[in-house]
Amino acid sequence: MRIDVSSVDTGAASLNETLLGADFFDSANHPAITFRSTQMTLDGEHPTLSGDLSIKGVTRRVTLALGSFRCAADETFKADVCLAQASVTIRRSDFNMRKYAFLVGDEVRLTLALRAVKETPALHLARGDPAR
Repeated sequence: MRIDVSSVDTGAASLNETLLGADFFDSANHPAITFRSTQMTLDGEHPTLSGDLSIKGVTRRVTLALGSFRCAADETFKADVCLAQASVTIRRSDFNMRKYAFLVGDEVRLTLALRAVKETPALHLARGDPAR
């Protein structure tokens, strides 16, 4: 997953500028936040998704708790599609974002809406991708 850092929009231009600056996301040098999953665990009522979260040039292993997890066949994609809400609490200091601790706590909860499509050769052909 890739999130364009410049998509931050708080509704206040001056706050957006601060968040995109070197003290927070440093979007000039680190334009994206990425998450690459490495393992999914379906443990009854508490599924999780583990992987590497990269923010501001720092990568840390995190485990996201999955809620509202469901999968179904999707005619648009001609494949199984899974939807979930994911959340994890991170420490800003782990990602070299220590400024303004008196305004923003070190612990920040991230909540994401995820959609995963099972890749198949037919899906790649439908999108015009080369065969894998």
